[in-house]
Amino acid sequence: MSLQAVSHRAAARDSLRPNLFIIGASKAGSSALHAYLAAHPQICMSTEKEPCFFVDQEELRAAWPVMARQPCSHDWDAYLDLWKGGEDACYRGEGSVYYSQTPHRSDVPARIASVSPQARIIYAVREPVTRAIGHYWQRFKEFQEPLPIERAVRENALYRDSSDYALQLQAYLEHFDISQIHIVVAEDLRAHRRQVLAQCIDWLGLEPFAYEEFQLADRHRSPPTTRRQRFPLVARIRDSRFWSTIRRRLPASAVSRLRQASTVTFDKHSVDESVARAYLADHLAPRRAAFEALIGRRIMAWDMS
Repeated sequence: MSLQAVSHRAAARDSLRPNLFIIGASKAGSSALHAYLAAHPQICMSTEKEPCFFVDQEELRAAWPVMARQPCSHDWDAYLDLWKGGEDACYRGEGSVYYSQTPHRSDVPARIASVSPQARIIYAVREPVTRAIGHYWQRFKEFQEPLPIERAVRENALYRDSSDYALQLQAYLEHFDISQIHIVVAEDLRAHRRQVLAQCIDWLGLEPFAYEEFQLADRHRSPPTTRRQRFPLVARIRDSRFWSTIRRRLPASAVSRLRQASTVTFDKHSVDESVARAYLADHLAPRRAAFEALIGRRIMAWDMS
């Protein structure tokens, strides 16, 4: 291959470099935001919603082994392939909630800044206590959390730290200017979808976009039920390389039947969350105040939550 051809290929790959990151928080509407932004003709969102490329690989293998085995989580070329066809887009974006879980996912802002120093960062946040409770149930459903809720929120700092938005934002402010970071409040996005998205698109410097109603449908709402393992080895099998290989060869109906046979479904409302909520409210109140001081405004929607 000629030097000119090599140079052209390198430039083509660089045109796929991401420059927009939805960093979380988990259970704060980042998946919905990913879908809404993808509808804009000047934005190309990644084909894999949460590639987690900028998470330390050992940490990712421990937290999410299935994703850690995906090439896009650790191979630069495979990662860039998530934006094939988006070379001419103003923004190429992705959204990985592990990007706002300092200190449990180390040095993520520094890694992003090293690749895309002029990146735009969107941080979706939700009332801190409710978010932490939702985070617990998400991890419980994925068999990552064996403890009852009142013990888990005390003993696992991940829930508290991920709702400490001041802590997370400060980590990014060490590498990005505040003008590069935009806050989206999940409650506002749900209640005033068009207005919040218009503000977001304006902040990105893009042309206004008239969303069709179907493009603004509710997405990724958590159901009132969850599940637990029926047998002790379910989680280990589910996360194994063997199951990852077999699952791709099975029809969806077979996967669904296996899931039903290996898990027990129950209503989350049957679990008393009051002790956990009281503990989190006491712990997170000063951290909410610190976050609001950082962004220079009080989030009124949380006073009504």
